[in-house]
Amino acid sequence: MKVPQYHIYIITLLIIGSFTFAQASVIQLEDKEKSPEILHFVSEPKNLTQNEDDSVYPQISSSSNNLFVVWQESVGNYGKNYDVFFRKSNDGGNTFGSPINLSNNPGFSEHPQIASVGDIIYVAWVDDSSGKREIMFCESSDMGKTFTNSIAVSQNSMGPHHVELAAEGKNVYIVWNSFDMDASNMVLLSKSDDAGKTFGELRKIGTADTETYPKIAAYGNEYYITWNKKNNKDTEILFIKSDKNDKNTSYIANVSRLNNEDIDGGESQVAASGDHVLVSWTNNLPVDEKHVNIKSSVNNGNDFGNTIRLPSKNSSNVEIIINNGIRYVVWQDSINGNQDIFLEKSTINGPGLNKAINLSNNAGISECPSITVSSNGIHMVWEDDTTGNHEVLYKRLY
Repeated sequence: MKVPQYHIYIITLLIIGSFTFAQASVIQLEDKEKSPEILHFVSEPKNLTQNEDDSVYPQISSSSNNLFVVWQESVGNYGKNYDVFFRKSNDGGNTFGSPINLSNNPGFSEHPQIASVGDIIYVAWVDDSSGKREIMFCESSDMGKTFTNSIAVSQNSMGPHHVELAAEGKNVYIVWNSFDMDASNMVLLSKSDDAGKTFGELRKIGTADTETYPKIAAYGNEYYITWNKKNNKDTEILFIKSDKNDKNTSYIANVSRLNNEDIDGGESQVAASGDHVLVSWTNNLPVDEKHVNIKSSVNNGNDFGNTIRLPSKNSSNVEIIINNGIRYVVWQDSINGNQDIFLEKSTINGPGLNKAINLSNNAGISECPSITVSSNGIHMVWEDDTTGNHEVLYKRLY
């Protein structure tokens, strides 16, 4: 699963109107106090788990006014067996239904991912119930009332880790890192073009290493993938986009590097909407300057502008989404000496004058945020240990 690390501070973003290629220079932005638009909290955070178990790595998705949340939670023997749980809200986060155990097996189920399109909900996770690690997948076609039995989509790939999921129309995309001590480590893609009923042969996207974190976004009939790869000097942030003319079922795509050689890469994230593609990542080095970095493309990922570096100190677990021309960035930061969750909102190519908002602002450790935007607001979930054990917290803004 995604390993919580810890990072960063407050922000102002500037997306550049003129674009150069991926090896562009870095723009270090100053912290701004001015906020052209005020975001309002609808309520205090809600505890969605409220038990003594270990509830971690939540993810959230939305469709219209409906919210869907998944997470992994310890069951039975504490810390040694986890299952994947699901909760939904049909009223924009005012109330949530009862939790549903989606995996419900004796194995270790981890790193759940969720995506939704209309009434259909897709969930994927990593599971070892069969005696080996597999990527499991299930779906609901009735807004989460019922789910199909889970199926393995990893097709015997070696040691699958770090699964990620995206969906657009009837297309469902699942990526993961497959690695083995005796084989070359790969980023693999499994695609369905019939709303998750069947999946085609695996595609080899690119080489990777044991600490890579592939991410995927989809828009229209195209998909965009980022991941990490270590070289002798630093960690590269690599990017590809789908090729409509490529009919091969197994290939290594043309790859672009997004970070300069003097900017070490960490775990990345990618978002897409219309012609816009955003890629964000946190750098691993230097240790006391782990910034959030962002690159923007206005031509479907064909090339990217300058790197925007948010004025932060110790950031990690950055998430980024695009909704109606607005960019939302949420991440984990220890600006006040404690791990909190921060949110920044800006137009995609705007000056980014909004000051980051501390969403958690408590005495506990808050980590691994996830964000979605629905018809009635901005919705976030994260894991938090303020109560003494890890719980899943939810908050809505508008």
